[in-house]
Amino acid sequence: MLNIARRESRPGPVWLEAQAPLAQWYATGLGQSIAQRLESELSSRLGDVFGYQGLQVGNLVPGMHLLAGAGLQRHLVLDAPNSAVAPDILGDALSLPVASGTMKAVAFFHTLDFCDNPHQAIREANRVLTDDGQLIIIGFNPYSAFGARHALTAWRRKEPWNGRFYARHRVSDWLSVLDYRVLDSAAVFMRPPINSDRVMRRLAKLEGLHRWLGGIGGVYIMRARKQTLPMSTVRHWAGRKRQSLAAGSFARTGEQTGTRRPRATVARIDSRTR
Repeated sequence: MLNIARRESRPGPVWLEAQAPLAQWYATGLGQSIAQRLESELSSRLGDVFGYQGLQVGNLVPGMHLLAGAGLQRHLVLDAPNSAVAPDILGDALSLPVASGTMKAVAFFHTLDFCDNPHQAIREANRVLTDDGQLIIIGFNPYSAFGARHALTAWRRKEPWNGRFYARHRVSDWLSVLDYRVLDSAAVFMRPPINSDRVMRRLAKLEGLHRWLGGIGGVYIMRARKQTLPMSTVRHWAGRKRQSLAAGSFARTGEQTGTRRPRATVARIDSRTR
Protein backbone atom coordinates (compact mmCIF):
# COMPACT_ATOMS: atom_id res chain seq x y z
CA MET A 1 0.00 0.00 0.00
CA LEU A 2 2.88 2.36 0.76
CA ASN A 3 4.37 1.85 -2.69
CA ILE A 4 1.01 2.57 -4.30
CA ALA A 5 0.58 5.75 -2.30
CA ARG A 6 4.02 6.94 -3.30
CA ARG A 7 3.33 6.20 -6.95
CA GLU A 8 0.04 8.11 -6.90
CA SER A 9 1.65 11.06 -5.12
CA ARG A 10 4.36 11.39 -7.77
CA PRO A 11 3.63 14.56 -9.74
CA GLY A 12 2.55 13.92 -13.29
CA PRO A 13 4.38 15.36 -16.29
CA VAL A 14 3.36 18.75 -17.61
CA TRP A 15 1.75 18.53 -21.04
CA LEU A 16 3.51 21.59 -22.46
CA GLU A 17 6.95 20.31 -21.45
CA ALA A 18 6.36 16.75 -22.64
CA GLN A 19 5.42 17.49 -26.26
CA ALA A 20 8.91 18.04 -27.70
CA PRO A 21 10.48 14.91 -26.09
CA LEU A 22 7.46 12.82 -27.12
CA ALA A 23 7.76 14.01 -30.71
CA GLN A 24 11.43 12.98 -30.69
CA TRP A 25 10.48 9.53 -29.38
CA TYR A 26 7.80 9.11 -32.05
CA ALA A 27 10.47 9.84 -34.67
CA THR A 28 12.26 6.60 -33.70
CA GLY A 29 11.61 3.30 -35.42
CA LEU A 30 9.38 2.10 -32.57
CA GLY A 31 7.40 5.33 -32.58
CA GLN A 32 6.91 5.23 -36.35
CA SER A 33 5.67 1.63 -36.14
CA ILE A 34 3.08 2.68 -33.55
CA ALA A 35 2.05 5.67 -35.67
CA GLN A 36 1.46 3.45 -38.69
CA ARG A 37 -0.72 1.10 -36.64
CA LEU A 38 -2.70 4.02 -35.23
CA GLU A 39 -3.34 5.43 -38.70
CA SER A 40 -4.62 2.06 -39.88
CA GLU A 41 -6.92 1.61 -36.89
CA LEU A 42 -8.34 5.12 -36.90
CA SER A 43 -9.06 5.12 -40.62
CA SER A 44 -11.54 2.28 -40.05
CA ARG A 45 -13.07 3.57 -36.81
CA LEU A 46 -14.11 7.13 -37.63
CA GLY A 47 -16.53 6.54 -40.50
CA ASP A 48 -19.47 7.73 -38.38
CA VAL A 49 -17.94 11.14 -37.60
CA PHE A 50 -19.31 13.90 -39.85
CA GLY A 51 -19.23 17.66 -39.48
CA TYR A 52 -17.39 20.85 -40.19
CA GLN A 53 -14.22 20.58 -38.13
CA GLY A 54 -12.30 18.55 -35.59
CA LEU A 55 -9.36 19.17 -33.30
CA GLN A 56 -6.27 17.03 -32.68
CA VAL A 57 -4.51 17.82 -29.39
CA GLY A 58 -0.83 16.98 -29.81
CA ASN A 59 1.38 17.06 -32.92
CA LEU A 60 3.68 14.17 -32.03
CA VAL A 61 4.00 12.97 -35.62
CA PRO A 62 4.12 16.00 -37.95
CA GLY A 63 1.89 15.49 -40.96
CA MET A 64 -0.15 12.76 -39.26
CA HIS A 65 -3.84 13.66 -38.83
CA LEU A 66 -5.60 11.34 -36.42
CA LEU A 67 -9.00 12.50 -37.71
CA ALA A 68 -8.19 12.00 -41.39
CA GLY A 69 -10.59 9.05 -41.57
CA ALA A 70 -13.53 11.16 -40.38
CA GLY A 71 -15.92 13.04 -42.65
CA LEU A 72 -14.74 16.48 -41.57
CA GLN A 73 -14.03 19.52 -43.74
CA ARG A 74 -11.25 20.85 -41.50
CA HIS A 75 -8.65 19.04 -39.39
CA LEU A 76 -7.03 21.38 -36.89
CA VAL A 77 -3.93 20.46 -34.89
CA LEU A 78 -3.00 22.05 -31.57
CA ASP A 79 0.53 21.90 -30.18
CA ALA A 80 2.66 23.53 -27.51
CA PRO A 81 4.12 26.99 -28.26
CA ASN A 82 7.67 25.56 -28.46
CA SER A 83 6.74 23.18 -31.27
CA ALA A 84 9.40 22.64 -33.93
CA VAL A 85 6.71 22.34 -36.63
CA ALA A 86 4.12 25.11 -36.67
CA PRO A 87 0.63 23.61 -36.12
CA ASP A 88 -2.72 25.26 -36.80
CA ILE A 89 -3.14 26.36 -33.17
CA LEU A 90 -0.65 27.00 -30.37
CA GLY A 91 -1.89 26.49 -26.82
CA ASP A 92 -2.25 24.27 -23.79
CA ALA A 93 -4.42 21.17 -23.45
CA LEU A 94 -5.64 22.48 -20.09
CA SER A 95 -6.95 25.70 -21.63
CA LEU A 96 -7.85 25.20 -25.27
CA PRO A 97 -7.92 28.48 -27.24
CA VAL A 98 -11.03 27.27 -29.05
CA ALA A 99 -14.61 28.52 -28.89
CA SER A 100 -17.13 26.37 -27.03
CA GLY A 101 -19.27 23.92 -28.99
CA THR A 102 -17.37 24.27 -32.27
CA MET A 103 -15.71 20.87 -32.72
CA LYS A 104 -17.40 17.74 -33.99
CA ALA A 105 -14.50 15.60 -32.76
CA VAL A 106 -11.50 16.02 -30.47
CA ALA A 107 -8.57 13.59 -30.55
CA PHE A 108 -6.24 13.30 -27.55
CA PHE A 109 -2.80 12.08 -28.67
CA HIS A 110 -1.38 10.79 -25.36
CA THR A 111 -2.82 13.91 -23.76
CA LEU A 112 -3.98 12.22 -20.57
CA ASP A 113 -0.74 10.23 -20.21
CA PHE A 114 1.34 13.40 -20.04
CA CYS A 115 -0.93 15.87 -18.29
CA ASP A 116 -0.70 16.89 -14.64
CA ASN A 117 -4.48 17.49 -14.58
CA PRO A 118 -6.22 14.98 -16.87
CA HIS A 119 -9.67 15.86 -15.51
CA GLN A 120 -9.27 19.45 -16.63
CA ALA A 121 -8.14 18.30 -20.07
CA ILE A 122 -11.32 16.23 -20.43
CA ARG A 123 -13.45 19.15 -19.27
CA GLU A 124 -11.85 21.37 -21.90
CA ALA A 125 -12.57 18.80 -24.62
CA ASN A 126 -16.15 18.59 -23.38
CA ARG A 127 -16.46 22.38 -23.60
CA VAL A 128 -15.37 22.67 -27.23
CA LEU A 129 -17.30 19.62 -28.50
CA THR A 130 -20.74 19.90 -30.05
CA ASP A 131 -23.69 18.25 -28.29
CA ASP A 132 -23.16 14.93 -30.06
CA GLY A 133 -19.43 15.24 -30.70
CA GLN A 134 -16.91 12.45 -30.20
CA LEU A 135 -13.81 12.34 -28.03
CA ILE A 136 -11.07 10.01 -29.30
CA ILE A 137 -8.42 9.15 -26.71
CA ILE A 138 -5.08 7.50 -27.48
CA GLY A 139 -2.97 6.38 -24.55
CA PHE A 140 -0.46 3.80 -23.35
CA ASN A 141 -1.97 0.65 -21.88
CA PRO A 142 -0.61 -0.12 -18.37
CA TYR A 143 -1.56 -3.80 -18.78
CA SER A 144 0.97 -4.51 -21.50
CA ALA A 145 4.70 -4.82 -22.16
CA PHE A 146 4.70 -1.02 -22.39
CA GLY A 147 3.18 -0.85 -18.92
CA ALA A 148 5.80 -3.23 -17.55
CA ARG A 149 8.61 -1.10 -18.93
CA HIS A 150 6.90 2.00 -17.56
CA ALA A 151 6.82 0.45 -14.09
CA LEU A 152 10.53 -0.43 -14.27
CA THR A 153 11.95 2.73 -15.81
CA ALA A 154 9.63 5.58 -14.76
CA TRP A 155 12.23 6.71 -12.22
CA ARG A 156 14.49 7.82 -15.07
CA ARG A 157 12.05 10.65 -15.86
CA LYS A 158 12.42 10.15 -19.59
CA GLU A 159 9.59 10.26 -22.11
CA PRO A 160 7.52 8.28 -22.71
CA TRP A 161 8.16 6.07 -19.69
CA ASN A 162 7.71 8.87 -17.15
CA GLY A 163 4.06 9.39 -18.02
CA ARG A 164 0.94 8.29 -16.21
CA PHE A 165 -0.45 5.21 -17.94
CA TYR A 166 -4.15 5.15 -17.04
CA ALA A 167 -6.23 1.98 -17.39
CA ARG A 168 -9.10 2.15 -19.85
CA HIS A 169 -11.74 1.41 -17.21
CA ARG A 170 -10.49 4.38 -15.20
CA VAL A 171 -10.72 6.73 -18.17
CA SER A 172 -14.18 5.35 -18.90
CA ASP A 173 -15.27 6.22 -15.35
CA TRP A 174 -14.05 9.79 -15.81
CA LEU A 175 -16.04 10.10 -19.03
CA SER A 176 -19.21 8.70 -17.46
CA VAL A 177 -19.23 11.58 -14.97
CA LEU A 178 -19.73 13.96 -17.91
CA ASP A 179 -22.40 11.69 -19.46
CA TYR A 180 -20.24 10.30 -22.25
CA ARG A 181 -21.03 6.93 -23.76
CA VAL A 182 -18.04 4.82 -24.75
CA LEU A 183 -18.61 3.61 -28.32
CA ASP A 184 -15.63 1.29 -28.56
CA SER A 185 -12.28 0.66 -26.95
CA ALA A 186 -9.35 -1.46 -28.09
CA ALA A 187 -5.70 -1.98 -27.20
CA VAL A 188 -3.50 -2.34 -30.30
CA PHE A 189 0.19 -2.86 -31.13
CA MET A 190 1.12 -6.28 -29.80
CA ARG A 191 4.86 -5.95 -30.38
CA PRO A 192 7.16 -5.22 -27.41
CA PRO A 193 8.69 -1.75 -26.88
CA ILE A 194 12.01 -2.48 -28.60
CA ASN A 195 13.45 0.34 -30.65
CA SER A 196 14.80 -1.66 -33.55
CA ASP A 197 13.51 -1.57 -37.12
CA ARG A 198 14.75 -5.11 -37.74
CA VAL A 199 12.97 -6.48 -34.68
CA MET A 200 9.80 -4.58 -35.53
CA ARG A 201 9.73 -6.11 -39.00
CA ARG A 202 10.37 -9.63 -37.70
CA LEU A 203 7.66 -9.37 -35.05
CA ALA A 204 5.07 -7.79 -37.33
CA LYS A 205 3.09 -11.04 -37.38
CA LEU A 206 2.34 -10.58 -33.68
CA GLU A 207 -0.24 -7.99 -34.68
CA GLY A 208 -2.41 -10.88 -35.83
CA LEU A 209 -2.82 -11.89 -32.17
CA HIS A 210 -4.89 -8.80 -31.50
CA ARG A 211 -8.08 -10.75 -32.11
CA TRP A 212 -7.36 -13.05 -29.16
CA LEU A 213 -5.02 -10.97 -26.94
CA GLY A 214 -6.23 -7.46 -27.68
CA GLY A 215 -6.38 -6.54 -24.02
CA ILE A 216 -2.58 -6.46 -23.73
CA GLY A 217 -1.81 -4.21 -26.68
CA GLY A 218 0.67 -1.44 -25.89
CA VAL A 219 -1.53 1.48 -27.04
CA TYR A 220 -5.29 1.87 -26.62
CA ILE A 221 -7.85 3.75 -28.67
CA MET A 222 -11.10 4.79 -27.02
CA ARG A 223 -14.03 6.57 -28.64
CA ALA A 224 -16.79 8.19 -26.60
CA ARG A 225 -19.78 10.28 -27.64
CA LYS A 226 -20.99 13.34 -25.78
CA GLN A 227 -24.64 12.92 -24.80
CA THR A 228 -26.97 15.84 -24.24
CA LEU A 229 -30.25 14.67 -22.73
CA PRO A 230 -33.29 16.57 -24.03
CA MET A 231 -35.74 17.75 -21.38
CA SER A 232 -39.49 18.14 -21.64
CA THR A 233 -41.92 19.54 -19.07
CA VAL A 234 -45.01 17.53 -18.18
CA ARG A 235 -47.82 18.66 -15.84
CA HIS A 236 -48.70 16.35 -12.99
CA TRP A 237 -51.86 17.42 -11.11
CA ALA A 238 -52.47 16.60 -7.47
CA GLY A 239 -54.84 13.70 -6.96
CA ARG A 240 -54.05 12.05 -10.35
CA LYS A 241 -51.89 8.97 -10.14
CA ARG A 242 -49.36 8.20 -12.82
CA GLN A 243 -48.82 4.53 -13.54
CA SER A 244 -45.67 4.55 -15.69
CA LEU A 245 -42.93 6.68 -14.18
CA ALA A 246 -40.18 4.16 -14.84
CA ALA A 247 -39.63 5.36 -18.40
CA GLY A 248 -37.61 8.37 -17.31
CA SER A 249 -36.03 10.22 -14.42
CA PHE A 250 -38.12 12.86 -12.72
CA ALA A 251 -37.47 15.93 -10.58
CA ARG A 252 -40.43 17.35 -8.62
CA THR A 253 -40.73 20.92 -7.43
CA GLY A 254 -43.65 22.43 -5.49
CA GLU A 255 -45.36 25.52 -6.86
CA GLN A 256 -47.59 27.30 -4.31
CA THR A 257 -51.09 28.11 -5.58
CA GLY A 258 -54.13 29.70 -4.06
CA THR A 259 -55.54 26.34 -2.94
CA ARG A 260 -54.53 24.39 0.13
CA ARG A 261 -52.38 21.95 -1.78
CA PRO A 262 -49.43 23.03 -3.92
CA ARG A 263 -49.44 22.25 -7.61
CA ALA A 264 -46.51 20.09 -8.69
CA THR A 265 -44.48 20.47 -11.85
CA VAL A 266 -42.56 17.44 -13.07
CA ALA A 267 -39.52 17.84 -15.32
CA ARG A 268 -38.87 14.70 -17.27
CA ILE A 269 -35.40 13.83 -18.49
CA ASP A 270 -35.64 11.60 -21.51
CA SER A 271 -33.03 8.87 -21.00
CA ARG A 272 -33.29 7.34 -24.47
CA THR A 273 -30.09 7.25 -26.52
CA ARG A 274 -30.05 9.96 -29.12
